[in-house]
Amino acid sequence: MNPDLQRERGTATFSTEKITNLMDGGVDRTRRRRQLEAVIARDPTGIFSNDDNYYLHRTDRHVRSLAKHVRLVELCRKLGIGDECGGEIIQSEDFPLLLAALGDDLPTSLHWVMFVPNIMSLCDEEQQARWLPLCRDWRMVGCYAQTELGHGSNVRALETTAT
Repeated sequence: MNPDLQRERGTATFSTEKITNLMDGGVDRTRRRRQLEAVIARDPTGIFSNDDNYYLHRTDRHVRSLAKHVRLVELCRKLGIGDECGGEIIQSEDFPLLLAALGDDLPTSLHWVMFVPNIMSLCDEEQQARWLPLCRDWRMVGCYAQTELGHGSNVRALETTAT
């Protein structure tokens, strides 16, 4: 930890650990977050390092982020993350903690954050049985397309065209 930050935390008039627990959602969640952060930090592949992100070409950073994604899925499966949700990693309480531990955006986040949840909420059981295994195994990667002719926060004036 940065020595200046450590010194400042030492002079606080409140318990920084209690604040941390509050923000994490409890003592157990703080403990779990720290365990998952340690898994990321100690990963032997070194793929999760962000040290040179600012110096990478956009294409190189994108390729490395995809490699991070692949390794993250491997780790989740190895650790059983998502098993409690029928294999749906994104439904696990640990998944947001892992994403935060990465300290980097993944180009596949849209698949997890919008595409898969929409299949889960909008499709019937037969459709889910067909599409979710493909999504879970990354044989089908989803995206979100939206055309806003009149974009902004004025929802009444929003003009959307789907073709």
